[in-house]
Amino acid sequence: MRVQIILFHGMTLLDMVGPTQVWALLPGAELQYVAAAVGPVQTDCHVTISATHDYASAWRDPDILFIGGAGRPTLDAIANVDLIGFLADRGARAKWVTSVCTGALMLGAAGLLKGYRANSHWGTRDQLENFGAILSDERVCIDRNRATGGGITSGIDFGLTLAGIIAGDNVGRMLELLLEYNPAPPFGTGHPSIADRETLEHTRALLAAEYAPES
Repeated sequence: MRVQIILFHGMTLLDMVGPTQVWALLPGAELQYVAAAVGPVQTDCHVTISATHDYASAWRDPDILFIGGAGRPTLDAIANVDLIGFLADRGARAKWVTSVCTGALMLGAAGLLKGYRANSHWGTRDQLENFGAILSDERVCIDRNRATGGGITSGIDFGLTLAGIIAGDNVGRMLELLLEYNPAPPFGTGHPSIADRETLEHTRALLAAEYAPES
């Protein structure tokens, strides 16, 4: 199983690490990290990931095409003609076209979500309609060969769900146990539907500032 992971400057590290940690444990998995150039790519938490391939040398027909998201760097990535063109090209042949968080906006910009149900981070989900997607609030949204996850931490649920579809439920169960995936959120505010009003309003203000046009 050939997993092609797309990297870009400022990407959110956990978006990528969650699902790829799961998929790396699947029998026969090969992981390819792709960016505009081979070498280091800076993430949003100042951890550098090394791209193993550039756009020209990357697999033409991966089994899984995956891209995570980011905050403001998502806007730069959407405007990156080379990146979006690469997604459109590989997405036309990949068996699975997938994303976590605002990575869905980049799939949308590449024309890969038109007519498909899709999800993104709750703060940006509505923007998917601009790309012809059908909005979903499922933490892991599967529509035919499109798989999109919600924000950041959903990547683990997302990775396990897709692993179960590809390799079978028994493998999915074992991976969930192996990774000791048994979340116990300490504050219970992890989604707008359960967050208290003050926390929700403050977080919305932070997101609005993050994505506000630069002066």
